Amino acid sequence: MVEVSTVPPSERYPGRPPEGRLVVIAPTRASCETIEIGVGLTGISTVLGREHSEHIRELARSGRGFGIVAGTGTGKTLAIRPMAEEIVGRDLRVGVVNREREATPETPTQNVVIVTTGIARRWLQDGLIDSADTLIVDEIHQTSAELELCLALGKRAGCRFIWLSATVDPTFYAEYLESAEVIESSAYDPARAAEVRVSNTPDPTDFLGDRFLRHVIRQKRGVAVFVPTRAETEKIATLVGENWKQINTVFYHGGEPVSKLAPFLAGEPEKPYLLAMTAAGQSALNIQGLDTVVIEDAQFTTLIERGKSVLTRLPLGANEILQMAGRVHGRVAGGEVWILTDRPLRFEDLRPTEPNFQLAGDPERVAMTCADMGVRADELELPVPLDRVAYRRAVTLLERRGLIQDHRLTAYGRRVEVLPVDRAWGEMLVQSDEQLVPLVAVAASIESLHRMLKPDNSIRRLIVPGSDHLTIYNLYADALRECGTLGSVYGLPRHVFPPEELAAWAESLGVLVRSIEDAALAIASIYRSLELPLPRHLPRLNDRLVQDWRRLVAQVMPFPLVLDGETSWGEEVQTSRTSVCGNWAAVAGNIRYFSDKHGRARGSIEGTEIPHSMIGEFARADVGALRYDADRRRPLTMRRSRVFHGFELDAAEEPIDVFPAGLEQDARRVLAAAVAAGEAYHPDARDNRRALRELRETFRRSAGSARQVTEQVLTDHLLERLADVNSYSEFLATNLRVDPDDLIPAAERARWAALPDTITLVGDEY
Repeated sequence: MVEVSTVPPSERYPGRPPEGRLVVIAPTRASCETIEIGVGLTGISTVLGREHSEHIRELARSGRGFGIVAGTGTGKTLAIRPMAEEIVGRDLRVGVVNREREATPETPTQNVVIVTTGIARRWLQDGLIDSADTLIVDEIHQTSAELELCLALGKRAGCRFIWLSATVDPTFYAEYLESAEVIESSAYDPARAAEVRVSNTPDPTDFLGDRFLRHVIRQKRGVAVFVPTRAETEKIATLVGENWKQINTVFYHGGEPVSKLAPFLAGEPEKPYLLAMTAAGQSALNIQGLDTVVIEDAQFTTLIERGKSVLTRLPLGANEILQMAGRVHGRVAGGEVWILTDRPLRFEDLRPTEPNFQLAGDPERVAMTCADMGVRADELELPVPLDRVAYRRAVTLLERRGLIQDHRLTAYGRRVEVLPVDRAWGEMLVQSDEQLVPLVAVAASIESLHRMLKPDNSIRRLIVPGSDHLTIYNLYADALRECGTLGSVYGLPRHVFPPEELAAWAESLGVLVRSIEDAALAIASIYRSLELPLPRHLPRLNDRLVQDWRRLVAQVMPFPLVLDGETSWGEEVQTSRTSVCGNWAAVAGNIRYFSDKHGRARGSIEGTEIPHSMIGEFARADVGALRYDADRRRPLTMRRSRVFHGFELDAAEEPIDVFPAGLEQDARRVLAAAVAAGEAYHPDARDNRRALRELRETFRRSAGSARQVTEQVLTDHLLERLADVNSYSEFLATNLRVDPDDLIPAAERARWAALPDTITLVGDEY
């Protein structure tokens, strides 16, 4: 078993400078670098600086929290420097801490520290950020469960908040973060208002026809086409690129390296061009020469349904349309915006709205954080109400797995929680042997096989039948063997890949380059947390390693399990389209939910098949309930079964005489209830039926004022008689005759029995 330090690398150099500290929370690792560069720049004129420079400095000096809402290109990032100068002084010492650049001995001396949401959440959780710090939250509108936890923990710590946002309704943030003021700024120039048109052709491939593309060529326009999926970006780029050689066509999405867009981010790119992009390109990338935007009115967003994150296709919200159109609307002369939709939509009526929050979909993360801090979830002022049912379910799961006890993390829970991976992978790492660490680290570092591959891939030679996890491992290990090496980035060991060689390898297999680069970063972070040297080579898979992997998954089983297409709670789940597992096998892995065309939530799973032999090996015996079956010759039975993580593999009912150890009181209650219900055979049963009829008649005659002898009352009464009974034979020999006097005194029964059975009214007997 691997030893895990409970102090993560990001916390090994705590402390802050005496003049105070500014902690800038960035949404992504790439944003950290952008902010670092921006804080280092001086003398650059921006819209925000020209309009609000002195006011921003004044608010920064005041010690009050405030917000800035401004469109892309107005200079929000560059405004961090003047704010920092007013808060901590002119001598800015800037550092970055994220999964790529860990804390160093210089970190305690830096008065401006830029961190990702994950690092910020951990520092707040462990008390390394407190009321002495000022938090600047960049791109606060890019919501995530981690960011929302940061906001709640920062409020609990008493931090001052300064927040920066794109075009959204700031009302919620202003109230939630108790902002003294919200500065709103825009780069919109009415003289440069774009011509906005709504087309009822919802499919971009139909819209990008001869007429439109000739218009693009004739006017040498720079076009960005925003679509919701990676597949659509590639389809559009292929369609236009093959048929219109005059247009420089490129696609970009979250699986591609940003370097692919380098010609469009600096200088003046050659026109005409067409960029097909997902939302990954619309938020933070400033495309040069852009004058035309085509927007498909569709997005895949995560909705929270009963504590589950369900990927759902919806029309774009007002915020997204305004931000996409804002790339050219009011910013460039002769701009054009096309919105492709089949719904009635008036662009001029769109107004910013509040963002869509994500925290309700991650109750397990909230439960782990609260347990680590020793607080209850209701003690945190979360930005959105937590799904209480889902939260209790998450706490129950964590308690059952031994991570939480008495509302605090156990020693095992602390070792799991400190690792830079999801809880399930943390358990796998903590319980794995050292030989399996490379396999777990790689599988934990890549979100899914589906997100790693292009639709037209050729990975057959690297597939490990029955395991998406090991197929992912094989792909990464092959990339490392073919074109990678052990290098150093920011002074830390990491697998590095020459861009041209990696691109060629990825193209030959249909693998996304970004997935390999991101995995290299995550793997290095995991090895640092485990305090293990990062290996130059990864072991080749063989039968023994594959078997050991399956055994580890079956033994630890931190994932949901799907058997014959169903979960243990009866939900239908199928394997993912790219999965190499069988639909009717036992598959352990992450379940992802999506909304089908009828709006119903469907589940799909990627994972590892567990052989039936291992299921039997790790199944546990479960002593089920005792019951009385009057149709049996020996009616007292006990159900025995074998259970594997919620699935009952087999079961049998065995007749018993002597009560099982530890279940004596349960057996007595079952027998007492059977007698009370009139189901049990017993020598006193006939007399008891007469006594019960008398007692019930008394209750009826009293109109409910006498004591009601229900089955529960009678069961409790009989239990007292069975207190010393330890077998079914003794039960039959025990006097269980019910004396009515013990339940309703004889005098009271006689009083009610004296009432007439009938009355005569107007000659009729009732």
